[in-house]
Amino acid sequence: MAVGRREEVRRRTFDEILSAAVRVAEDEGWPSVTIRRIAGEIGYSAPVIYQHFENKDAVLHAVLERGNAALLARMRDAVAAGPASGGVCRAAIAYLEFARSEPGLYPVLAGSPGAAVDAVARHRAAAEVIEYTGQVIRAWAETESVRLPSVEDACDLLWATTHGLAGVGSLADFGFDRALRLADQAVAALLAHWSGSGEHRSEGEER
Repeated sequence: MAVGRREEVRRRTFDEILSAAVRVAEDEGWPSVTIRRIAGEIGYSAPVIYQHFENKDAVLHAVLERGNAALLARMRDAVAAGPASGGVCRAAIAYLEFARSEPGLYPVLAGSPGAAVDAVARHRAAAEVIEYTGQVIRAWAETESVRLPSVEDACDLLWATTHGLAGVGSLADFGFDRALRLADQAVAALLAHWSGSGEHRSEGEER
């Protein structure tokens, strides 16, 4: 088999393994995801899976990387769809829509029980999402002429808000439709707080 063909097969198998893991998690929860269960889902033997991943934790880390990349793409598309003044809200809504549309994938990003990845690894994998969130918040602050005391704190507050809403949104008696409605109110409250606690630039001040 040519090198190019082998690499294509390797990538396809890699993708199939990750997709199978997420499908099993979506149907049965992450505690049910094992190497043997993944193998059975895609009709391979367990040794084939071990050619690509050392263990379940390695699968989880790969899913974590892929999930953050997908979340970042979703947030970028949402923020780009309108002016910077509304970017923070659109980013938050995109986060919640991602959590709703990816019930198997999102728990890995959120560090949910059964899909737990250590905090250092989760933070490292989310680095680009965190950096982009900071960019969105800075763009809003520039538009509104607000100098935030701490963009890092603002990022953490926004994440805590959307993460909490995603958690309750997954509950049958609460639901994501309500979570999305509350997200508008929650983000508006955050922006109002930041506007009030931040230092406002004078009209001619250099930015």
